[in-house]
Amino acid sequence: MRFLWVSLIISMVFSACQKNTEDKGEVVASVYEKKLYKADLENIVYDGINYNDSVMRAKVYIDKWVRNQLLVRQAENNLEPSQIDFSKRLEEYRNSLVINEYETELIRQNLDTEVTEDEIYEYYESNSGEFRLNRDIVKVAAVTLPNDCKKKWLFVKLLRDYDTIMVDSISSLSDQYAETYNMDVDKWHNFDDIIDIYGLEVNDNKSFLNENRYFTVRGKENTTYVRICDYKVIGDESPCEIEMDRIKYIILSNRKKNLLEKLYDDLYSKAVRDKAFEVY
Repeated sequence: MRFLWVSLIISMVFSACQKNTEDKGEVVASVYEKKLYKADLENIVYDGINYNDSVMRAKVYIDKWVRNQLLVRQAENNLEPSQIDFSKRLEEYRNSLVINEYETELIRQNLDTEVTEDEIYEYYESNSGEFRLNRDIVKVAAVTLPNDCKKKWLFVKLLRDYDTIMVDSISSLSDQYAETYNMDVDKWHNFDDIIDIYGLEVNDNKSFLNENRYFTVRGKENTTYVRICDYKVIGDESPCEIEMDRIKYIILSNRKKNLLEKLYDDLYSKAVRDKAFEVY
């Protein structure tokens, strides 16, 4: 039986089976009046795959097609005509596709996609209450020194003992003595990332940040000295710097909305002037 099936598939796919009267090509399977043509298998059986794989792929596809056609016929025979009349839904679906395609093209041609930093900051200032943190964030300065560094006392003093971090002084010293350092004190980081990077044991983020503006992480060969320059916790107002992409998206979305609303209003106004419609 298996041999007969494989032979049938081979003959259907790779040899001429029969010609359709509408010249659609070779028929490889049929279910009542529905026919599957060899051309329908072009994306299933193609050059570059071996013979056995071609046969298997064709068999799977044809079997699935046959089962689907049988199921469709069964459904049509057991449903009321009104239940399978999709003309209204198809028209609505087509209309939505046409409208969506037109709106997309209109936006592509007319939408100003440039959003300046001034526009972003202006939106943020007007809507800052909308932006709340869902994570704890920090600004840090960090220096990693060899444990035998003779200037570590100076680094400690500069990182720990002053209210304002002396970026230039620490950077200059770090170039001479540090293994690595980070003085990008204006950049916000997720505090959970800092915990992972330095292997900290923190039970409560907020308490840790309130109590530790400076900490060290000692290793066998070196020690990292970290100053927490600023921090914000969950629920605080989110800084504009980390909301830039989100605000840009909001601004562009509003522009799209305004552009389409103007289209609808202009179209309706013209139709009213032209008396293009009547409401009964």
